[in-house]
Amino acid sequence: MLDQSGIHDKTFSLSVDERINALEQFRASFESLPDRQQAFDDLLRLCSDKDETVRVKAINALEAVFPLIPDRKKAWDELAGLAKSLSVPETVRWEVINFLPSIFPHVVDMKQVWDDLIEITASEDSRVQEKAASYLETVFPELSEKEREEAWKDFMGLIGTENQAAWEAAVLSLVSSFAHVPDKRRAWDELLRLTGKESTYAREQTMEALILLFPSMPDKTKVWADFTALAGSRYENVREMASDALILLYPYQEDREKIWDDLIRIARKGDNYVRGSAADILTRIFHQQTDGEKVREDIKSLTGERCDYIVQRAMEVLGHDYPQLFEAEDPIKELYKLAAEKAPYARWKAASSPEPEVSRKKSDSSRQEEEQEGEQEEE
Repeated sequence: MLDQSGIHDKTFSLSVDERINALEQFRASFESLPDRQQAFDDLLRLCSDKDETVRVKAINALEAVFPLIPDRKKAWDELAGLAKSLSVPETVRWEVINFLPSIFPHVVDMKQVWDDLIEITASEDSRVQEKAASYLETVFPELSEKEREEAWKDFMGLIGTENQAAWEAAVLSLVSSFAHVPDKRRAWDELLRLTGKESTYAREQTMEALILLFPSMPDKTKVWADFTALAGSRYENVREMASDALILLYPYQEDREKIWDDLIRIARKGDNYVRGSAADILTRIFHQQTDGEKVREDIKSLTGERCDYIVQRAMEVLGHDYPQLFEAEDPIKELYKLAAEKAPYARWKAASSPEPEVSRKKSDSSRQEEEQEGEQEEE
């Protein structure tokens, strides 16, 4: 019979070779050991050994024998504790966090796993924080429906984290988990509310999440309505990110007349950047409108640079192939006439043209003026 007591004594040896020999014996014979819990405790202690080779081998042994440990809940708690602890060497935290997914299937209480991962995402070790965030998508589907509702709130709590890498991992987990959210509309609305947070960084993270999530939302009409509303936000970064996203959203909309009306409204009320985004889409869909007179009147109603930008953008796209646009007394009328004549190449080029190279960004002074106006209106 294997002398477990003798192996146990070797784990305290001053000789590195003897300690390594002990943990290798534990790993090879774990299933036949009379006291596997004691063996686990010995391996766990060796994870904090002063010798790095011993530490790494002990961690690897724990990963291998985890399914055979009698009290896997206690074992999980111990391992999660190592990943959280700042008192152990960094290499220990890193090795432990790396193998955690391999033992998820052997942990009974996945809610406890979720809670521990959320706690680890607040770690001061940024690499460990990022890894924990990336594992959330694996655990989320294993939770009960009620637990998923609570877990979604944990996702919301991660918005605003200052570790960019951790947030990127978290938002990918969030997007992957969205398919398993019981009430998608409610989850979406909870995200929407966060676009009003005081933190600029948190607002940007929220907008990133919304843009990535919208293809998974069943109600695309609501998504369009929400983003057109966000294009009028008091916050500049929200306005710009929302208006940029409209180009991705409009192909999902069936009512092109409503899209037109919404974009005209945005072009009338928005700042320079938002108007530019609206104008870029208007130049792509003007030929799809059945009421040519209304189109002309709508565009003419956009006075000054609003109208100029739309006409200029369309002429940039089509002017090379249709020089008559530059000679027309009424470019707007000529543009619609061109589309009404069913020039397929013109419609194709207008719809598929790339974004303009010249930035539509406003000057700092105009931005400050708009923010000040917004604050005065609120007062």
